[in-house]
Formats: sequence, structure tokens, C-alpha cells
Amino acid sequence: MTFFKKHFFKIAFIFIILIAISLRFFDLGSIPPGVNRDEAALGYNAYSLLETGKDEYGRSFPISFESFGDWKLPVYIYESIVPIKIFGLNPFSVRLPSALAGLISVVMVYFLVKELFSKKSLALLAMFLAAVSPWSLHLSRVASEANMADCFLIGGVLALLKARKKHTWLILVSAFLLSLTFGTYASSYVFVPLFALALLFIYGKKFITNRFGIIAMLIFISLGGFFWYQTTSANNVKISGIGIFGDPSIVNAKIETPRNEHQNPQDIFAKLFHNRVAFGIERFAQNYLNAFSPEFLFISGGGNHAHNISDFGNMYLVEAPFFFLGLAFLIFSPKRKEKYLILLWLLIAPIAPSITKDAPHTVRMFFVFPVNIILVALGIMWAVNIFKNKIRYIIIGIIILLYIGNIAIYLDRYYTHFPYNETQNWGLLYEKINSVISSPGNKNKKVIMSGVEESPYIYLLFYSSYDPALYQKTAKRYPQTDEGFVHVGSFRRFEFRDIDWGKDSQKPNTILIDKAENTPVDILNNPANTKITLSSGEPYFVISNNRK
Repeated sequence: MTFFKKHFFKIAFIFIILIAISLRFFDLGSIPPGVNRDEAALGYNAYSLLETGKDEYGRSFPISFESFGDWKLPVYIYESIVPIKIFGLNPFSVRLPSALAGLISVVMVYFLVKELFSKKSLALLAMFLAAVSPWSLHLSRVASEANMADCFLIGGVLALLKARKKHTWLILVSAFLLSLTFGTYASSYVFVPLFALALLFIYGKKFITNRFGIIAMLIFISLGGFFWYQTTSANNVKISGIGIFGDPSIVNAKIETPRNEHQNPQDIFAKLFHNRVAFGIERFAQNYLNAFSPEFLFISGGGNHAHNISDFGNMYLVEAPFFFLGLAFLIFSPKRKEKYLILLWLLIAPIAPSITKDAPHTVRMFFVFPVNIILVALGIMWAVNIFKNKIRYIIIGIIILLYIGNIAIYLDRYYTHFPYNETQNWGLLYEKINSVISSPGNKNKKVIMSGVEESPYIYLLFYSSYDPALYQKTAKRYPQTDEGFVHVGSFRRFEFRDIDWGKDSQKPNTILIDKAENTPVDILNNPANTKITLSSGEPYFVISNNRK
């Protein structure tokens, strides 16, 4: 018992790391059920670089990857080359960098909180909350560029805080890590420059005249500027497409239609109240406030099935009161620099997501994750410390029981119900399709598959580890859409378009793949055809094999 008391913090630290490892790496290749579209693209482009030194478009070691026309950033793709080389092209390999980033972030949260508040107990609590966080767990178990960027961000802030004391040279590490975010996730374009200004405002006096500080600024400006220029110059179509004004139907409904409801649509009041500036300000304010809404944080999360499990918040429901308690505690805290750092971090994080049309957005808001964890930890410690003796232990017991209940519910939903109910939103069905069309009797037949806009080509490339050099030579693409997306029309024996069942079913040695809902009843019910089913047994895809 004496040994346990003496080494409590070390034992607890190791135990939390083990929890973080088990939650992030258990069945990583199978849950979520197959890769999503972006994971497949990240993985296949890394595989293409490994095999040919070129991306899927045949460009040699690019800085910005065109992919579906969404122009993916380079850092995650290049980091994925090593695990793919070791383990092959599969879900585990492409998710491994994100899982490791999530684990490292958990560890760094401990040191970040310890550096800010000099309390091991608070740091351990924050570390545990980060280890079991639904937000972190979900993004650590997919190939998430945002999760990687957040890891760089935490590391950059931690290095800067360490540099305040003995090791001033660590400011160089801080600048390098912060600039890497520009090559990792697009929200960094807005968040990191603003946050860097906040850091300069809080800690600038310490470094502004220091030679390491000057070099650090040069590193940040030059490397960050390089990534910024190389990537934003390529994906300006994507940036405009996801902005507040990116959906023409919304602009028409919110600006043009209300203006035309005025007796004179051209009068000054109609133009004053219904214009792009007024709409943009209103929508930005709504998006910004929704980033802190209980529904987004604690109840349902964002609307994208690739970023959340259904009907579960980004944080546990039990954390809601402690989040706001921690915020109140921080506001009245006498520690000025630490307070300003966390509050400015909290206030700046929603700006980038708020200028997009589908906010609040789980992934684009992830830069706020460390701050939310710190606030909850502060709230819990404050709630516990205001009580004494037996009441304190009762409060601790209640908090522990509530957390156990919340965590148990989440783990059940994530590891059991999520892979069962969300199969159609992930790539497992495409893996099954690839197994059928790659069998010895089918591997030389022409394949026609519908659903061009869902990019089925990338799943088939990924799951078959298709020869990148061969794909680069034979891929043909449709013209770019108005939203900036590029869809693949064909390569070698594969063709992607709507299926004309009357004509295409007459073609010999051809495999037709369509969604069950779009397949004629006689084809759907033909026992000779293969049905690709959901976990429930409901057919989702139908594979019709036209023989000679």
C-alpha cells in the first residue's frame, strides 16, 4: 500500500495510457466497418506514392492532392506511406497515423495541463478525460487529418510553454509544429494565424527579442506560408464551395426570395435587409453560437455520419455542467496568462467552421478539443473542492458512477451498434463487391457500376491494391462539376455511369453493379445474381453477371 501511494501518479499515468491504447487500437481495422471515401483516397494516394512516386493523377510527389477535386493536404498522406509499406494497403494501415496522433495527444494533454496549472491531479484528470473522450476516440479511429493537425497544435503550444522557462530553443519546435498544421488540415488556414497572434500577444515579450524567437517566427512564416500558398492556390474551388455562400439554393432562399416579397424589391429597405453581407453576418453568428450549443456538444454532435455515431454528442452528457463550471472558474481565475490562453483558444476555434455552410461541424471544430477537456477537468475539480469530508466523497462517487454509465453507453453504441447500423456509410460493402468481381471467374470481365458521385472507383482501387502505374495511364474522368468535384468515368475494365438495364444486361461478359433500390425487380429477385447486404440482411447492392 505504501508503494502504491508513493507511486500513485506514475501508476495512474500508465493505466490511463493503457486505456487510451486499448480504446484506439482495439479492432482498428474493422471498426468503423470499412474505410470511408476520404480514407480510401488518403490510403491509395500514399500507396501510389510508395509504388510509383506519383499520386493518382500521375503527379510526382505533389504538395496538394487533387483527389475528388477536394484537394487533400500532404502531411497525412506522406505519413501513411510507412505503415502501408509495413502492413500493406488496408484500413488498419491508413488509420494507424491517426490512432497514434490521438494517443500522443492524450499524453500531451497531461503535460499541457501540468504546465499551465502546476497540478498533477488536475493533469491526470484531464488526461483521463481525453483518453475516453468520444470526440477524440472517433477521430482517432479513422484517418483524420484534423486529429493529426490537433496533435501538432497541442505539441506546438506545449513546446512554447516549455520554452518560457529553461529550454528557450523549444520555441523552434513550437513554430515547426504549428506550421505543419497548414499542410495537414484546411481549418488551420484560419485558426492557426489567429491563434499565433494570440500567442504572440500573451507570450511575445519573452521571445520577441530572443534569437530563437526571431528564428521561430521565420520558420513559422516561411514553412507555413509555403504550405498555405501551395495548397490554397490549388483548392480555391473547394474553399468557395464549402463557404456560407457555397449553396446557391440557400442564397436564393435567404436573399433573393425574401427581397422579392417586398412590394418593391429594389427599394433601399429590401436591399438593406436582404443582401449577401447581412446574410453572411447572420449565418456566421448562428454558426458560431451553435458551436457551443448543448445539442452539438453533448446530445447529437454534427450531421455527418463519418464524424459521429448516431444520437451521441461530441462530449459526454455528464460533462455539460462541469464544462460551464470550468468556464466560470477560469474567468475568475487569478492566473492571467493561462486564462487568456485558454479563453482565446476557445473563442478563436469556432471562427473557421462558422464561415462554412454546414456548421457546426465536428471535424472542423476539433481544434477546440483540448480546451473543452481542460474546462471540464477544472469544473470537476472545483465542484469537488467546494465540499468537505464525507460530502466530498459522495460527490466524487456520484461523478464516477455517472461517467461509468456514460462511457459504458458510448462503448456499447460504438463497438456494437455503430458497425451494425452504419455499414452503408462506410466501405465494407465495397470490399465485398471487390471480392466478388476479383474472383477467378470474374477478374477479366468488364464492370459497369453506378453511383459516380459517390466515387466507387476509389474503393475498388483501395481494396484491390490496384496497380497505381496502370491506373494512372488508363483513368478517364468526367468534366469538373460546378462544386469543383472530379468524378472518374473509367479505367481499364471498369466503367462508372448510370446503368441502362435494357441495353447493358444484353452485353456479354459484363458485370453490372447497382443499388438494390434502382435495380429492376426481376434482376433483384434473380437467384443467380449476388446481393451485397447490410448487417440487417437487407440488400444494398446487386451484382448482375452477364455471361456469354
